[in-house]
Amino acid sequence: HHGMAHLEWPQPLAGDTRFYLASESKFWVGALVMQALAAGRIALDADLRALLPALASYEHPVLLGHLLRHTSGVDDYLYLWQMQLGRDESDLVTQAQALELIRKTEDGDFEPGSRFDYSNSNYVLLADWLERDAGLPLDEIARQRLFAPWQLHNTGFENDPHRVLPRRARSYQALAAGGWRELPVNLGSWGDGGMWSTLDELLRAEACLLDDWRRQGSHSLLARCAADDLRFASPGQPYRFGTEIICKDQRQILFHGGGFAAFSSLALRCLEDACALVVLANAEGFDASAQTWANHLWPGAELDLAP
Repeated sequence: HHGMAHLEWPQPLAGDTRFYLASESKFWVGALVMQALAAGRIALDADLRALLPALASYEHPVLLGHLLRHTSGVDDYLYLWQMQLGRDESDLVTQAQALELIRKTEDGDFEPGSRFDYSNSNYVLLADWLERDAGLPLDEIARQRLFAPWQLHNTGFENDPHRVLPRRARSYQALAAGGWRELPVNLGSWGDGGMWSTLDELLRAEACLLDDWRRQGSHSLLARCAADDLRFASPGQPYRFGTEIICKDQRQILFHGGGFAAFSSLALRCLEDACALVVLANAEGFDASAQTWANHLWPGAELDLAP
C-alpha cells in the first residue's frame, strides 16, 4: 500500500481501505447473471423487452447476451444524463433516473448484435433484471450469492454514495496551483458501478475465483464469463460476459477495469499461470490499464486482442 486514503485528516491507505471500483463492478454483475443462467432462471437468448419496462418500446429484440457483451445498441445513460439541461456536475444520478433515461430513448442506436458499443446502460439493465428475478435489491443478491460465502464482509454494492462507510478512501485531483481537490462519487446507480471493496478482500475473491476454476474447469464462473458466444457479438470481440480478454505470449488474460471521480481499479487474471493482480488507486491520472500492468508482469511479450 502506498499513499493516503484521506488528506484532511491524514490517514494512510491500508489493506482494509474501501475503494470505489467503478466499472470493475460489471464483472461481478456478469458473474451473478452467469450463476442465474447455470441455475436455469433465464437463457442468454431471452428477449428482455417483456421483462424490463425500460426496454418495452424497443423495436428489435434485446437479448440477455447483447447486454452482457455491449452489443445491444442501448444509449449510455451517463451520456444522456450529461445532455440534460440544467444539470450540475455535483448532481446525483439515481438508479430510477438511469432507467427512466433509458426508457425515454424508446429504441436503440443500432440493431442489437450488429456491432459493439460499450454502454453503462447495459449493466444497469442487468441489475434491474437480477432484482426483478430475485425480488431483492442488488446489494443483497450479491451478498447472499457471492460476498458472504467468500467471507467478503467489507465488499458490497451501494446506491447511496453519501452513506457513511467505515474506512472509505476519498478520491483526489491534483490542482495546477498546488494542493488537492476532492472528487466525490455522485452516482446512486448500480450494476455498471456501485461496488466498494478493499484490496485484502479483492485478493481473497481472486483466490476463490481461481479455486473455483481449478475445481469446476469450463463450468467455473471465470470460464463462463470468458466464453465466446458468436450469437451476440462478431468474431474477435474481446468483451465477453462481464470480462475482457487480451492475449500476451500465448497467455489468455481476463480483466476488467474501472474509473470514476478519481478512483481507478483493475482486476487482471491469467488462468495459465494461475495468478491474479488487483490494482486500486484514488488519485486522478493513475494508469490502471490492463495493457500497462500486463507488460509489467510479462515484459517483452507481444500484446494482442483475443482471437
